[in-house]
Amino acid sequence: MKIYFKPSFGLTVCTIPSFIILLLLGSWQIQRLSWKSDLISNYNINFGKNPISVEELFQNNEENKYRRVTIKGKYNHENEIQIIGKTYEGNAGYHIVTPLLLKNDDILYVNRGWVPKKYVDRDKRKFTLFKGDTNIIGLVRLPQKKGYFVPENEPDNGFWFTIIPDEFNSHLGISANSNYYIDELNIDGKLKLPMPANGKIQIPNNHLQYAITWYSLAIGLLLVYIAWHHQNGYFRIKK
Repeated sequence: MKIYFKPSFGLTVCTIPSFIILLLLGSWQIQRLSWKSDLISNYNINFGKNPISVEELFQNNEENKYRRVTIKGKYNHENEIQIIGKTYEGNAGYHIVTPLLLKNDDILYVNRGWVPKKYVDRDKRKFTLFKGDTNIIGLVRLPQKKGYFVPENEPDNGFWFTIIPDEFNSHLGISANSNYYIDELNIDGKLKLPMPANGKIQIPNNHLQYAITWYSLAIGLLLVYIAWHHQNGYFRIKK
């Protein structure tokens, strides 16, 4: 069996880098799949552990990520931050982040949950502004990182898109803990305002599908390359 192959210079120059790029994109998605799977696994492991106390929270930062924590304190509603662009079951609204003053005078930011647009004004939801001590079970979160397509926070205009405690502190003139914040959890599952997080992980993990797509495109490109050469007499197999 003899194989005759005379590659087209122009087509080959275009195909080789494109083929390599598609393979690299597929391999990158495989790496992302491994990273995302580890992230979800770590979340489930830490979330499943018994809640820690606020004292334990202050002893360790990174290790307490995604741990549940029990906290008691008083909300400072005058300094709440309203995070724009949040949804609940398809409805647009805000997340309400409020400083919580603890007994030892430490302050933690607590993401109390979602409210619809019509209740973003505090005067329209006075029934949610608890004045006494509040007991919550929350989820330990590290400061958010701004996404590529998310605008910068604009404190002077009251536009907040990302939970970054350091920026809150500078704007409010307080010294809340900036190593982490707390997502209040909806323990009883009842509807309320603000609507706390349910603790269910909501991290999409579609990297396997993306990897298959990139690898399929690479194979498709190679087949088209071979077919073109065969149809134009540049590639033949003789027995």
